Amino acid sequence: MKRLLPILMLLLFVLPDKQASLSAQQLQVIRENLRGGRITGYDIIAGDTVAEVTIVTVPVFTKPKDMRQYQKLVNNVKKVYPYAKDAKFYFESLTAQLALTTDEKEREQITDDLEKELIKRYTPVLERMTRSQGKVLIKLIDREVNRTAYQLLEDYRSKFSAKFWNTIARLFKANLKDGYDPNGEDALIEQIIILYEAGLL
Repeated sequence: MKRLLPILMLLLFVLPDKQASLSAQQLQVIRENLRGGRITGYDIIAGDTVAEVTIVTVPVFTKPKDMRQYQKLVNNVKKVYPYAKDAKFYFESLTAQLALTTDEKEREQITDDLEKELIKRYTPVLERMTRSQGKVLIKLIDREVNRTAYQLLEDYRSKFSAKFWNTIARLFKANLKDGYDPNGEDALIEQIIILYEAGLL
């Protein structure tokens, strides 16, 4: 209740004209003060603007072993999530650069240059990751880019390259074809990301 009071007060003072829509800036202020939840929209009810908030559930464990596994997953997500966000940045940058040219040699040069930069920058990081962190990273890349690591290799290198690196990954009990399912097997990872972005982890 203590957390909801500042939000309700904020809504009262931020929205003097209750018939007006929430601006992007007002929504951002509310989001910054809403920890552990997500604003999914708003309604105007009897002239009052009411924010719709989805509260994130917090997992509870009865066995210490389950709690340790959860904490390990939290640590893995916190470690690799920034790299998945980097992957999104590089993917969007590459897509924008490739859209500017149709020349195959130039496109190949752009992807080669990016590959060299990524190898130089991230090889030391990847070498220090554990297998479980690598598996989480594969899933989070799909979450951020909406393409599996296998599809990215296939699209920007070749089918042979994708198959080769997936074979190497399989030796380490990973699979570059693993996708991200926030409503299924990866629901717990999704909850951890929401809590992490809210500053609760």
